[in-house]
Amino acid sequence: MTIWRGQGRTHKGRRATNEDALVCRDGEGLWAVIDGMGGHDAGDLAASMIRQCLEGLSLGGGMAHRLLAVETALQTVNHAIRHHAAMHMRSKPMGATVVVVLIQGEEAAVLWAGDARLYRQEGERLDMLTRDHTPVQALLDAGELTEVEAMQHPRAHVIYQAVGTGDKLQLEQARFPVAQAQRFLLTTDGIHSVLTKDDLLSLMRHRVSESGILKAALDKGSRDNVTAVLVQGNPE
Repeated sequence: MTIWRGQGRTHKGRRATNEDALVCRDGEGLWAVIDGMGGHDAGDLAASMIRQCLEGLSLGGGMAHRLLAVETALQTVNHAIRHHAAMHMRSKPMGATVVVVLIQGEEAAVLWAGDARLYRQEGERLDMLTRDHTPVQALLDAGELTEVEAMQHPRAHVIYQAVGTGDKLQLEQARFPVAQAQRFLLTTDGIHSVLTKDDLLSLMRHRVSESGILKAALDKGSRDNVTAVLVQGNPE
């Protein structure tokens, strides 16, 4: 049996405040990164509300039950964020992107909204298991942009889905098998807006820690908060 453990780090980077957050619940097989939007007093609060929701979530049963529990919790916090904005912030926009990965036995699942990402490394290969909810992603899918061009695109930070930005939260999800040889990386866009997939693969192949990944993004010039969680399996 494989025991999965995560190590995470978040840092404000060159920003005045940190609107990112992370969750590592090794015992329950749940890890997440969250990127708040709306500025100080809005983005950081939205991220904190989602973090608290995921940290306090009761998980049990099989993967389908766990997926439903996470989705229901995120729908609930979506309404809570919108209510808070309406009642206390004159409906100032606030919300957060999020990616959540669940691992149980030999199966995993991911849920996400926005451009927070999940990558899977196995040997010399790194696959992005999420797809950004952005107009730029559509251009990438159509082959109209390269990865580097997409990172430099003037609309690179425009997203069309996030927790708290609409009455009905549209979450995307996927399920897939896992193996002990695999490692997983969750990132907010402060990381992958400056580090290409090849950059990240090189860091993971060299067993760079989550702190090292943050440092690499900041050294590359990231202007955003930076957050990364590394999840790997060890035999019991």
